[in-house]
Amino acid sequence: MDFFKSTFYNKYTPLTDAQISAKLKPAPKAGSASPPSTALAGKSLKIILDGGPTLEYKFESKDKLTFSEGGAKAVAAPYSAKELDDIILFTHMIPDTVRGYGVVYDTKTNLVTAFELWFGGFEKDKREVWRDFKFGYVATGASVPEKRHALTNRIEGKGTYWKNDNGVEMLYFFPSVVWSSFVELSDPLGGITITAPSDYIKIDDRRYIYSRVEQEYSGAFTLEVIDLFNIRHVGMRLGFDKNDALDYTMYYGEGEITGQSTNLEPLADYGTEIPLGEEHRKMINPQNKGVRPSYRPKYMHKDYTQAEVDEVIKKNSKIFEGRSIMSSMNTMEPSDYMVAKTFTLRYDDGPAWEYDITDINHLKWRAEGEKTWHSEKYEGYEAAKDIIIFSHICTGSKPLRNLTQAVDFSNALATCVDAQMGNGRKPWEVGHKAIFGVLEMKGGPTSPVVARHGFTTDLVGKAFSWTYGGMMQSIHVYSTPDSYSWTIMLDKNAGGWMWSSPCLYVKLRKDAYLMSWTEDTCNGNQGTFIVNPWIMHDGGFFFGIGNNPDGNSDVHLTSLGAFARPLHGFDIMKYFDKK
Repeated sequence: MDFFKSTFYNKYTPLTDAQISAKLKPAPKAGSASPPSTALAGKSLKIILDGGPTLEYKFESKDKLTFSEGGAKAVAAPYSAKELDDIILFTHMIPDTVRGYGVVYDTKTNLVTAFELWFGGFEKDKREVWRDFKFGYVATGASVPEKRHALTNRIEGKGTYWKNDNGVEMLYFFPSVVWSSFVELSDPLGGITITAPSDYIKIDDRRYIYSRVEQEYSGAFTLEVIDLFNIRHVGMRLGFDKNDALDYTMYYGEGEITGQSTNLEPLADYGTEIPLGEEHRKMINPQNKGVRPSYRPKYMHKDYTQAEVDEVIKKNSKIFEGRSIMSSMNTMEPSDYMVAKTFTLRYDDGPAWEYDITDINHLKWRAEGEKTWHSEKYEGYEAAKDIIIFSHICTGSKPLRNLTQAVDFSNALATCVDAQMGNGRKPWEVGHKAIFGVLEMKGGPTSPVVARHGFTTDLVGKAFSWTYGGMMQSIHVYSTPDSYSWTIMLDKNAGGWMWSSPCLYVKLRKDAYLMSWTEDTCNGNQGTFIVNPWIMHDGGFFFGIGNNPDGNSDVHLTSLGAFARPLHGFDIMKYFDKK
């Protein structure tokens, strides 16, 4: 099988405390491809943060400062700054520590948001940068201002394109109030969607503070001030790159608004408080300084060996037994459309499979030319008129194979998503590919010679909400031709935790699109469904291996299905066409 290659699969060194400390000596200065701001040179600032500490700065020159934190003895350090009209973003590290600051200073209002930054907050991945932000003001001798910068959902749903002065080109998507996704267009190995826990802070109606940390990947931290009037931003990045070199930079960029996915909170909800559930609040509380919402598949899912995979398949295969998180009351009704039909699905330069559909839950299949029929459980749904999607395991195959067939009985076209346990990287991650061909059936339509289903970019940029049931709601953003992200909803319909996967899109007809994804570097499972944009409903299947709450593992094939709502979307294909 052919597999997508990208930065999604970069491996990052688990750096030690000693290695990180060595890379931060002497205290580094953030680099910049364009001239840094000199607006602070010769000035002094006393920043009062709500809840402390007080930060005192004396900017000795355009790139040197002295700094005192909470009344401690002042230390000297290099710094860098960027301006965006009245806003100055400056950053520095603290000598002989793994700590530093990124500070957003509004020179017109004297309001400040300060991000304390440090390495080593997550014991299992010390290269990950942690942050703790506080709101405050610059003491001027005048009365204390009542206003502060504040959390917000006012840019939730926004999409942006950026070209920075360091040559980096990015797409951003904000379908959540605690997470974001991005696509690094300028990376030759990129083009896939990555998600990151994020902060969104309102300065005023025009300008916003955005931060993210690349958990599960490089661990690097990004902090930006975004101006939505002129579509400009300034930013800083702190972390280590894939070669373990220090990545500490500042930049300026200009861009475009690519669109807006609809945010779903009540109209009078402005996002000043994140609607975390009780379990989330236990994880994120004032005692856990710097803790963000986190989703860490690397530490959640077992890394099976091939022998363990084989043993699970042998002892605990659950085929259409039980349900997945995406199985619900909204799953399509199983269809009897194919019952008593016999037919062959013939794929170009590939296999041909014969089918004999016994009843609504059982079928027989065999490869063309094979004498023996194989009996399997299956489920099938009529996703659009005369289009059936059905799926079954090939029992006894090694590696274990799962076939999901999308057959248009009105025009004799077929698409198969051919999946197997193992993708060349991990024996427990599912690999898949799409192949195209025709239906041959006595008394059926004539098989076309040339016409085929095919890959499509029709869905790229679209956003949908999916309601699987009361316990599971999500947002899909189809953010590149080869990948997408999903957002699990918080209370009050606010966007919450996110993740992303490589995927493929196939156009069956104007009323039926197939999408299939593999949750690589996550749980390793694969999902395939057909979405019908006329009825805004999907139906499909989920295949893979996983741990159960009882501690046992199984290989499973389950149904999935949800009702959809269109959430507008993003005009982004032009950026991929340019590449």
